[in-house]
Amino acid sequence: MASFKVLLVLLAVTIVLPFLFLASPAPVRASNITIAPTSGTISTSVHVSGDGFSGRLATIYWDDQILLSRVPISENGELAFDLQVPTACRGSYTIKITDDSHWTGSTASATFTVLPGIEIFPRIGRPYTSITVIGNGFVCFEKDIKVTWNKATLPISAAANHLGVWSLNFDAPEIAKGEYYVSAFSGSTDTSEIGEHKFIVGPFAKMQPSSGPAGTEITIEGFGFRTSEDGITITWDNQIILCNLIAGTDGIFNTTLKIPSATQGHHLVGVFGSDFTPRGLIPDMDFNIVPNIQLQPNSGNKGTKVTVNGTGFIKGETLALSFEGTSLNTDIVADDKGSFITSFMAPQSAVKENRVKATGAAGNSAETVFIIDKVTPPAPVLVSPTRGAKLAVFDSVGDVFLGTAKQLTRIISFQKSDKRGLGAPDITFDWSDIKVQGKTSYTFEIANGNNFSSPAILKKELVDSEYTLSKDDILTVGNYTWRVQAVDDIGNEGLWSDADEFEVIPMSNQVLIMSLIIPLVLIGAMVVLAIIAWQRYKTRR
Repeated sequence: MASFKVLLVLLAVTIVLPFLFLASPAPVRASNITIAPTSGTISTSVHVSGDGFSGRLATIYWDDQILLSRVPISENGELAFDLQVPTACRGSYTIKITDDSHWTGSTASATFTVLPGIEIFPRIGRPYTSITVIGNGFVCFEKDIKVTWNKATLPISAAANHLGVWSLNFDAPEIAKGEYYVSAFSGSTDTSEIGEHKFIVGPFAKMQPSSGPAGTEITIEGFGFRTSEDGITITWDNQIILCNLIAGTDGIFNTTLKIPSATQGHHLVGVFGSDFTPRGLIPDMDFNIVPNIQLQPNSGNKGTKVTVNGTGFIKGETLALSFEGTSLNTDIVADDKGSFITSFMAPQSAVKENRVKATGAAGNSAETVFIIDKVTPPAPVLVSPTRGAKLAVFDSVGDVFLGTAKQLTRIISFQKSDKRGLGAPDITFDWSDIKVQGKTSYTFEIANGNNFSSPAILKKELVDSEYTLSKDDILTVGNYTWRVQAVDDIGNEGLWSDADEFEVIPMSNQVLIMSLIIPLVLIGAMVVLAIIAWQRYKTRR
């Protein structure tokens, strides 16, 4: 009976135990968090992301002080949120997260470093405006904290409280309108850590950039205007170019516009508003016009018509135009605004990027780039005959034997005279293939000596990268030079190859004698055979 009870117990354990394992939660990996950034001043926004949590709600701590609670955790154990760094002294602090599972593995932390910083109020004012500087993130209870104005230390100091916070007040000095910079330092903090905080003495306007060609887009910002002041106007050399702008509720406006055509040099950009900010209250700004040229189009091939628009030159200045250093022989004079317009036909070029330059008689210049879509083909490389080769009409008995019947008369005249006109040697001139976009042809030249102004042989539009002299190609005894040029399918003529010399020589006396003897022997043999045959024929009769 006892053994039966033991058996029942074992059976129950065997059945129930697997279900217990299935019902128990799966192991959860330890939680983890990352923060970005890992350092900053007070009120910096820090993004916190975490995973591996097992609960559903999280609590966020700043050095054991609760910052946030009941932060949702996803079903995957992930969370993400942003927090602002609280007021604290300079140093390192722990951001810790726990969840409501109360599992020790559901706690994670990261370190954030608080850095010192300042704020100034207001940011825009006039001379004698009272400025407040508030510092935070300094060392707790630190003393003798100083403030600087445009890098000059002011004769006042402050002390930080238990949270590293301090403040100072001073009046803006009586200075010109413009931008000035406030910073601070202490025994533990350098001005480089604080940076420069801008204070604007207004009303004031600034412009970026302050130099460029006509058509440059500039940005103008104005400060210190009345709240929502309207009728703000922009002038160029005292001529209105933009008007009816409106300032914001903070008295600030900004706008963009393009610089008009004008002569080379410095020009005045003015800003004024309504009766509250009349003309002359805001200092004029200086813009320096520089010469410039633009091409339309700025790319193409040989023969493309290109229009050149030039700006920023001196009134009445004469200019010359060049293409990759070669004069285009254009006659240009700048108008009253220092501008001009002209055109040219794009010449052939061996490079892709070609400098187009306008040079003025007064020393001004501007350049830009014209892109050749299809550059000049490269120069071929000569293969054979090799430099210094000696070529003869017939240079073996075999050649003579095969050519005797049709050349005998011409051979005799060739040997008798220094001006021995004769069909050129049976020779093939070979050079490297030129691979370019589209089809390529070749121009082949042979010159007496090296005078290619009047070539002895000239062949154009050859399709293959070789040429065999024909019976119509006449060469006399003497020295010659040959070269080859590639031409693409739009007529771009490539550079000529190197020119190689060769010499045409008469055949040797031995070859000449053999060329005469061989046919005579053959004729004599044929005569003898004919006589023998005739004698036999007569005998039989």
